[in-house]
Amino acid sequence: AQRSGGALESLDTIPLNVRLANAFVTYVRYMEKTIWPHDLAVFYPHPGRSLPMWQVAGAVLLLLSITILVLRTVRSHPYLTTGWLWYLGTLVPVIGIVQVGAHAMADRYTYIPLIGLFIVMAWGLPDMAARWPHPRAALATLTAGLLVALMICSLLQVRYWQNSSTLFRHTLEVTTNNWLAHNNMGLAVASEGDSAGALAHYRQSLLINPNNAPAHNNLGIALAQHKSPLEARIHFDQALYLKPDLADAHYNLGILLMKNGELDDAIF
Repeated sequence: AQRSGGALESLDTIPLNVRLANAFVTYVRYMEKTIWPHDLAVFYPHPGRSLPMWQVAGAVLLLLSITILVLRTVRSHPYLTTGWLWYLGTLVPVIGIVQVGAHAMADRYTYIPLIGLFIVMAWGLPDMAARWPHPRAALATLTAGLLVALMICSLLQVRYWQNSSTLFRHTLEVTTNNWLAHNNMGLAVASEGDSAGALAHYRQSLLINPNNAPAHNNLGIALAQHKSPLEARIHFDQALYLKPDLADAHYNLGILLMKNGELDDAIF
């Protein structure tokens, strides 16, 4: 399905070693965001070759250490092995070894894998609490505090989903080099009448990723509205060079040519 939609990235675009490096780091980042859900974004851009080697090495070492630890406790605490291997295994299809799209990670991919970590918590916390004085009261207090904290986090997170502007503004605040968020933020502010702001976001998107065909198309629209038809045509042509089947760019270029009196080219 992803291949037919053109979403699968080739090994030429993102080599296997780059995918594996990002996969190891992403395993750890998912755990981090589960324990403390902060800086959540609608789109996390793929870092490509820019991941520091210490991050990759640290992630590999951490994952290997946890795996060895849980395997050594398989008889005494089998839920640790079950939960951890569930987490590692069910993330494999969506960890980026088969790269779909241009993101490094996506929170939605963790719905099934996180069941494994929750198995560890569901069996592990009562095991720990059994050694405390008044374990039932301690566990109830801990659970209540956790639920309150997560309710507050959810309340804060929902505010970012009010509209496209709030969503992509937050995404830009918590990520770097996010060309997709800049492009979509441009669309959002353009719909609000801020054409200058839209131009700035489209240009920033292309500065980060010059091969972003939709951003070229959107910048062309904005330039045409700002009475810069020559520059607009350059970006429509570039959008079609990058993505020949981009229907919106064909349409917008046709409109531009028609306004310029080039009817035959507009029809074509």
